[in-house]
Amino acid sequence: MVQVADELGPVALLSAELTKWARERTLADYGVDLEFESEEGLFRDLDSMRESRARLYVAEIEGEPVGMGALRPLAPDVAEIKRMYVRPSVRGLGVGRAILQRLVDDARGLGYKAIRLDSAPFMHEAHALYRSFGFVPTAPHKGWEFESVPGLRDIPVVFMSLNLGAG
Repeated sequence: MVQVADELGPVALLSAELTKWARERTLADYGVDLEFESEEGLFRDLDSMRESRARLYVAEIEGEPVGMGALRPLAPDVAEIKRMYVRPSVRGLGVGRAILQRLVDDARGLGYKAIRLDSAPFMHEAHALYRSFGFVPTAPHKGWEFESVPGLRDIPVVFMSLNLGAG
């Protein structure tokens, strides 16, 4: 079900869906029209998720990409989950749970002691999934990538972390 992303085409497609959905929801819920990264920036970001202590997965159903998730180093002993997304048409089938389980297992295997993430406030189902894995609310992490994006300071971004123990 969850596969390592060797080619970035499906990830770019899913990322575009995620960006469009998040932008529409942010505009509708907060009246803020966010401009997200360029396609070049997206591929640079996604490519960084393929380094040795990072992981990038695509979930497929019957050969069709339906979800994705990535893990990348935030600090030597802290990983960050990025780009968790499951198409609305397959939500509730366990795709997000499978991706998240794989990322948590990989983080442990790679020797990380903690995982951090940030999420939009309207992603209630994702927050419930993260809580079911033991993630708890936390303060924003240093170097949060959207810190300087105009408009985001007025949106209550959700930050969560999971303590993996001593590794």
